[in-house]
Amino acid sequence: MLHAIKVTITVYVFSMFCYSVWYFLQVLDIANMNPNDEWVGSLCYLPHGARVLMFCFFRYYSLPGLYLAEITGPALIHHNDYMDGWSTAAVASLFSVVAAVELVKWTRATPGFFSFFKEVNFENYKFLYLVIIVSSLLNGLLVNSILSVINSINSISVITVFRFAVGDFLGAIAVIAALWIIFRTLVDTRLIVDPRIEDK
Repeated sequence: MLHAIKVTITVYVFSMFCYSVWYFLQVLDIANMNPNDEWVGSLCYLPHGARVLMFCFFRYYSLPGLYLAEITGPALIHHNDYMDGWSTAAVASLFSVVAAVELVKWTRATPGFFSFFKEVNFENYKFLYLVIIVSSLLNGLLVNSILSVINSINSISVITVFRFAVGDFLGAIAVIAALWIIFRTLVDTRLIVDPRIEDK
């Protein structure tokens, strides 16, 4: 129980940090990617990186913290960036990551029989990138389908789905790249010890 609480707090804080950084970059709109201020999705959605990393490394323990961040992040940061029904669509966002991880386990990428409890070694980055690609595509389709039903939109914009998929992919890659740079800098300055070196 204590482990689950610690994971929930860690996941929530990290996810909210990603929301905060993402929203700051959205407000600046450095690349002026959305001049008409339309609801078409971010081209670098950092919170998806939190979803993928936290679920891949903390598994099902991370879901309460992720969902809490999904419903409080938009409300605390800027709810106008989100359409009605986001709390429902957030379930689809998390499902897209869970489904992507389970699909990676089910494929030949991880040999053996399918099992929801089988571990995947995400130290091999090709599995992590595969999860990012699959979850980005699933998220773009599922979330926009749910939001279109809730908001009574007759058709789903292909541009919006595409921007969701690309934004989730680039956002997750950006989070991983930032963490890698931070980790390497800390190791190079000897503020932390690389566990691989310590084991030798």
